[in-house]
Amino acid sequence: MAQITSITGLQNLVNLQSLNIDFNGFQSVDLSGMSNLYDVDISDCDIPGTNTNSLTSVNVSGCTALEQLRMDDSDFSGGFPDLTGLNNLLYFDADQCNITGTLDLSGLPSLSGFDLNGNDSLTNVIISSSQPLGDGWSIFLYGCGLTQTAVDNILVALSTNGVLNGSIEMDGGTNATPSATGLAAKSVLEGNGWEVLVN
Repeated sequence: MAQITSITGLQNLVNLQSLNIDFNGFQSVDLSGMSNLYDVDISDCDIPGTNTNSLTSVNVSGCTALEQLRMDDSDFSGGFPDLTGLNNLLYFDADQCNITGTLDLSGLPSLSGFDLNGNDSLTNVIISSSQPLGDGWSIFLYGCGLTQTAVDNILVALSTNGVLNGSIEMDGGTNATPSATGLAAKSVLEGNGWEVLVN
């Protein structure tokens, strides 16, 4: 099957609400200003004829209605897409995207779940206890490289957000084991019906 490697002019589709263009060969996708989009899937893009991830840049500035964003199996080693202003974003998938260092998600007020599995150089994910994380969604951080401080902070934030019956995976990879602080938060979560997997 032929792969599309470039796409432009999407902004002319002013009423577009859902966009599914996964399994193509895009290097960059510009969705800026598309304020009616609520569901986007641009995952699994490879350089044609290879198994090498091709997508390195996604512009979603001004996509204020966006609720779900799937862009897994991309290459964001040069920087993660800016999600600033996506106040309605409920869930995003960016597993196996070569994300490194720290990823700050605390500015996404509606975020309920995310998938960052397999980003083995991701050492820290910042969330806020005011986010509704776990509310009908799962949090996937399997196979990452989270430090003990990062693991503890995530567990503490989730244990104080008041959400019941959530799910989080932070095992596998080189994710650190939680300290006593993290283990206490884990116990609180499990008492609230959460499934919590850690190393």
